[in-house]
Amino acid sequence: MLLFCAAAAGCWKSGPDPKLRLLDDILVSRNDNDPRLDRDFQGLSAETKQRFRLRYRQLAPERRNERGTIVYLLGLNLGSAADWDFLREVVSEPPCLSLADCSRPGAASEMGDEVTLAYPALVALRQARRAENAAEKARVLHAAKGSRMPAVRRLVERLERE
Repeated sequence: MLLFCAAAAGCWKSGPDPKLRLLDDILVSRNDNDPRLDRDFQGLSAETKQRFRLRYRQLAPERRNERGTIVYLLGLNLGSAADWDFLREVVSEPPCLSLADCSRPGAASEMGDEVTLAYPALVALRQARRAENAAEKARVLHAAKGSRMPAVRRLVERLERE
């Protein structure tokens, strides 16, 4: 169970953020098919998006699925410069080398496949692709071209051909 407090759980001065509590419930459940993901996270406020970005950064890099879920939700709400900066940050992250420890290559049996290891960046690219802002989308793709993750570079090449 994820237990956060202070700024990490939305226990901000203005009180708990219900969207952050809902996000935590979904992350704890590990249910990627939870209908609330597509239904209850539309139109996030700038403050809530900032809290989601903070939550992303607080999660261990090895928490690929949880990080990808947050990127997905923020990608549903793209609009501000901070939103696009975050997507560029995600696609520019250093590669995760192993699900056991992103900073170290693991044994072949514990590494994870390259799509799983690159999951947050792949989600960021797909969310950018859906957006209407062509200039920002191009900036995200450009940032991803420098990725050291093969799965990310392949997706960029495919998206550029579309």
